[in-house]
Amino acid sequence: MRGRLASVRHLLRPNCKPNGDDCNALSSAPPYLLNRAAPAPDLEQMVTALEDALHEWFFTRDPKKSVKVVVGPPGSNVERTVAAYGRRKKWPVIGPPSPGEILAGGHAWLENLKGDELTPVVIPRLGGCYLRHHDGLAFMGRLLDWLESSRRRCLLACDSWAWAYLARVLHIDAMLPTPLTLAPIDGKRLQFWLPTLARADGGRFVFRDAGNGRSIFTRAARDDNIIWRNAQPGFMEAFGEWAGVGQQIKQLAAYSRGLPEIAWRWWRECLQVTPETDNEIMQGVRRSDEWYTVWVKPWSSLALPAMPQQCGVVETTVLHTLLLHSGATTKVLELLLPFGHNEIRHALNQLVGARLVKIVAGERWQVTLFGYPAVRQYVEDEGFLVDAF
Repeated sequence: MRGRLASVRHLLRPNCKPNGDDCNALSSAPPYLLNRAAPAPDLEQMVTALEDALHEWFFTRDPKKSVKVVVGPPGSNVERTVAAYGRRKKWPVIGPPSPGEILAGGHAWLENLKGDELTPVVIPRLGGCYLRHHDGLAFMGRLLDWLESSRRRCLLACDSWAWAYLARVLHIDAMLPTPLTLAPIDGKRLQFWLPTLARADGGRFVFRDAGNGRSIFTRAARDDNIIWRNAQPGFMEAFGEWAGVGQQIKQLAAYSRGLPEIAWRWWRECLQVTPETDNEIMQGVRRSDEWYTVWVKPWSSLALPAMPQQCGVVETTVLHTLLLHSGATTKVLELLLPFGHNEIRHALNQLVGARLVKIVAGERWQVTLFGYPAVRQYVEDEGFLVDAF
């Protein structure tokens, strides 16, 4: 009853907008608030959906159907989902070989696959099993030969860029079965999914447009009790028809190309609070049944990443190589590209300054999810091979 009364009070609030002073006082939501209003999504729904999709394959005894492939672009989390599914089933989950092992032939790595044929094996990063190098494709050829001849069931996940490249040079799409992929998270799904994240740990937030004060999730607020009851793995599809979609959410879904992690990261970038709300949440002065207002930047005010004006052949080729390999170290980039060390480092530094590239684990460069939509559009415009997503 308390929750329902709080929902009624929330709906009776008039549309409001911060006045001039309040607008100037709005600041980006601090990390502790972001982790309540927009916490990182877990993989439970995706793992459950994958388990449903693989139900028939799981029980098949047909040796011609021993391999199953899942393909997804950056920000879709398909590789992590497949790995999580394999761990849930207690199957061996085998990471990719190192670049040195690939160039040396990867014989020891392949031997690890020839284990108990009764136990399926999971390779969550098939795209990490090749290098775009004259000695970097032979290992993938041997792996494909083994997959074609082995009776052991194998579940593979592959980045969409690696899949596009391997389909072009090795015709992997003809050798392996048609892959599964994640349906894009369009505006309707996003309209339901984002407020569901905020309620994951009992948080109660009103998301309002900082430009006009209107609620971002009007239908979601109206059907709050339904969301609470049905925000379970596998139920998202049921909300595709009724969830009203505002312009902000449509723009977010379109810009993120329907990729959930990219949409989530940009959603967090949009969130702002007033100093008063920040203090109230931090000090816990409101009761648990009260709602907090979080202001959402208008889409037009976001500083979207863009390619540097002086972007040339080196920068473009570096970006394309990072996409094809889901990231690479400086050493690997020097091995794969016909540029010197200083040229590559200069290009990387420029791309880091533009928020298009970041370094992870101290040595591996990756295209950022913030910058991925801009980077993909750019390399496509430049005539480079792109994925199908």
